[in-house]
Amino acid sequence: MPLITFLSDFGWRDHYVAAVKAKILSEDISLQVVDISHNITKHDIIHAAYVLKSVYKDFPEGSVHLVAVNSCSEPDEAMIAIEVKKHFFLASNNGLLSLLREKNPDKIVKINSEGIVGNFSTKDVLAPAAVKILKAGNLDEIGEELSAESFKRFITPKVKATREIIQGHVVHIDDYGNLITDILKYDYDILSKGKSVQIKFRNYSLTGVQQHYYESQGGEAFAIFNDQGVLEIGIKQGNAAELLGMEYNSMVSVKFEDY
Repeated sequence: MPLITFLSDFGWRDHYVAAVKAKILSEDISLQVVDISHNITKHDIIHAAYVLKSVYKDFPEGSVHLVAVNSCSEPDEAMIAIEVKKHFFLASNNGLLSLLREKNPDKIVKINSEGIVGNFSTKDVLAPAAVKILKAGNLDEIGEELSAESFKRFITPKVKATREIIQGHVVHIDDYGNLITDILKYDYDILSKGKSVQIKFRNYSLTGVQQHYYESQGGEAFAIFNDQGVLEIGIKQGNAAELLGMEYNSMVSVKFEDY
């Protein structure tokens, strides 16, 4: 059964999360609201997009995903809703939703906020709109369709691949300090056939990719393809980002050589 998910950088110390959920439930007490996370790094739309992209497909089709990260950071920044692969997303038009996929959304709508007064747009605008979308199963009742040209995009570095090398970047650092890259297992599997592999980053080099986390020993660096099908670099029982001096956008290369 479709439901509403909620992702924000509000944290848990204040009343903000509860106020938004109370607004949703005041519209219909029977609705189910699932918290994805409220510990997104403050104002970090890259972090938010990564978390959302990693999990939204696990929810039933027709689910509505309410996102509040760095909202209304610019004057006249519209609140929008989009449809992607039979899922619906609501957020500020700040580029965050553009990171869900490279293609344009299946539909984009500017949410009608006429007559709504207040400075808490997540509660006053997005929450009621989320309920309407969930019940209608479409975006038709919440506002007017927006052109793709008006949909704000956030440009990220692209992976480069040849027969000899894949050059990617760190796109996320998880709570364990593991380095999540944008290098896909699909590309790796094609290019690595019959070849030796070296994974290079900063002044470090790893030989090959392990299959399971338990294959490395405590304190050892490792590379693995995670459940999202992307290359992850970590240190067993350690914080790879801190110990290796890596951060968001740090370059990672996978080099292939014939045996």
